[in-house]
Amino acid sequence: MLAACGLALGQLPLAEPTAAVTQENPYLVGAGVADMTGEPAEVGFMGYGDSSQTGTGLMNRQFARAFEVKDPASGQSNLIVVLDQLTATESVRDEVIRRVQQQWGSDYGESNIMITASHTHAAPGGVTRYSLYNVTTLGWHQDTFEATVDGAMEAINRAHADLAPGNLTVSQSKLTGVGAQRSAEAQANDPAYLTDELVDGADPTNITLRLERDGQTRALINWFAIHPTSLTSKNTLVSTDNKGYAQWLIEHEDHGVDHYSGAGDGFVAAFANSNTGDVSPNTNLRPGSGPTEDQVENMKIQGTKQADAVRAQLVENGDPVGQGLDSAIHYADFSNIPVMPKFSGTGKVQHTCDASLGQSFAAGSVEDGGGGLDVFGEGVGANPFFGALAEATYKISPELKECQAPKDNLLAVGAVDAVQEKLPVQIMRFGDYYILGLPGEMTGAVGVQYRKDMAELFGVDESHIIVQGYTNAYAHYVTTPEEYDAQQYEGGATIFGRYSMGAFRQVLNTVGLSMRENRELELGEKAPTPATVSSAQGKVLYDLPGAGKQFGEQTVAPADTSRGETVSAEFVGAHPNNNLKHGGSYLEIQRFDGQHWVYVTGDNDPETTFSWQRRLAAQSRVTISWNIPADAEAGTYRIVYHGDSKDSSGKITPFTGTSSEFQVK
Repeated sequence: MLAACGLALGQLPLAEPTAAVTQENPYLVGAGVADMTGEPAEVGFMGYGDSSQTGTGLMNRQFARAFEVKDPASGQSNLIVVLDQLTATESVRDEVIRRVQQQWGSDYGESNIMITASHTHAAPGGVTRYSLYNVTTLGWHQDTFEATVDGAMEAINRAHADLAPGNLTVSQSKLTGVGAQRSAEAQANDPAYLTDELVDGADPTNITLRLERDGQTRALINWFAIHPTSLTSKNTLVSTDNKGYAQWLIEHEDHGVDHYSGAGDGFVAAFANSNTGDVSPNTNLRPGSGPTEDQVENMKIQGTKQADAVRAQLVENGDPVGQGLDSAIHYADFSNIPVMPKFSGTGKVQHTCDASLGQSFAAGSVEDGGGGLDVFGEGVGANPFFGALAEATYKISPELKECQAPKDNLLAVGAVDAVQEKLPVQIMRFGDYYILGLPGEMTGAVGVQYRKDMAELFGVDESHIIVQGYTNAYAHYVTTPEEYDAQQYEGGATIFGRYSMGAFRQVLNTVGLSMRENRELELGEKAPTPATVSSAQGKVLYDLPGAGKQFGEQTVAPADTSRGETVSAEFVGAHPNNNLKHGGSYLEIQRFDGQHWVYVTGDNDPETTFSWQRRLAAQSRVTISWNIPADAEAGTYRIVYHGDSKDSSGKITPFTGTSSEFQVK
């Protein structure tokens, strides 16, 4: 059985497994999951670029999920980590590699460690060293960074401790009617050979890698292209959005997994992302709208559709991946790549550009919302006033203007090292299936092109190529040249210019050829680590309960409540950033069984919310709510709050608050 999430697992020795593999179980496979929740209060979220979106609590926790596979026949190992975060970042990747090598030596390194993310827009930022992404967090957040890396390492350790003979299979289906094409005007310019593989403008590819023991799936990674932006920029509770809800359904609902109590059979389910760049979950093409007008309900609906697609796949046996593992990675400077005619699409050598964001980027994605400014619009020539300013500005750099055309440049982010330009492209092989680890947000059509290219290179069907975004670093968007010319939001955010897609095609070809021909591939040039400015955002000086109050004291009592409705209690609280509660919970819902109070659920349940509010300079109020499930057992309940206060000397002291009893009817 795969390792559960109990705290003791992190202490397991990392001895190599000794059980023998067989023809039916040719690999050693393991999976693990660990809490990586960042600072939930007063820290800016990374994703929408909206400075007003700072955390006020928790809807559900962030987790890292790790999957390790070893091939005893060759000695090759592959390790994939999926984070509940907007994207993998260079800072997290570098530190994870450093710690893994420190622990296990040179068996693991740049090429066979792949770190990716689900792309939730509802999690704290400040974990990349590139300044553009830390604007909304006012700089670097060491506590959230450490939470991310510690969670990733704990998940990796648990996956390693869990290694045992098993097999890898793949199942696939087409999932439609979930996301909506949010950039139809740009996609209309694409050639038919790319768009013919899309359904209503979205890629329906739904593929699942299954880790099996004795023919039973015990862990999985699913890839499906959709933005986790069901929750809008107005949401300030940490959440893993629709992909996180799908993970919770498979792990908790189907396998009884509870990451706080340790219950369940240890099943690990990660929902990663793919060529998601132009697919919105908001099917009415307005933030928080579609399928309903309730953003939380939309999150659940879109997550359930993804979970149901995997459930349907698991009814049938998967297809064995075949034999052998491999991996390769290469860093390239995407600001200065001559794109050869084979990949440029023009029959000529073309060039990428110094990174620049266009004026249509500043408009934001109107379908998903965020930090876009009303004074900007999408499309070529949509911003004449700012275009005139840019015309004057870029007289200083006519080369950038010409290279980025028809983009109206707004921010020359490459010139000031505000974004990463030397980026990794990675391929992992599992049998005759290939995962393309790319650092950007590829549109649907771009993903189709990459599948075609790599299927031809490796001599496999396109269904054996998995396109994975948000991997190892972040490079903004990648559009087709035709989409770029339309300069919608996605084109304005394609930072390396019109031939970005061709540049990634070319580097993928380089990495793929080295793998196909079993040639050593040089790592390439990595960017130097930028300096960081630490943020004071979310830092706690001290907590005070208020005159005549005590920490944990109930200030609003819960009422008797019927199933299907919401019950709440309010407490005198303290700042939640004092203790991120990894492996724990800020709250418990408890039921009286006639003799004892028994645990029902905690803060990772999407039906609970932990909301924090600052009062005066150092006082806090905490509201805990529970949407009581329709199938909840009737009886006597209470709400328990677990907090930690900091005094003026910096000492942190835990406390517990308990609500009055209430009846669930």
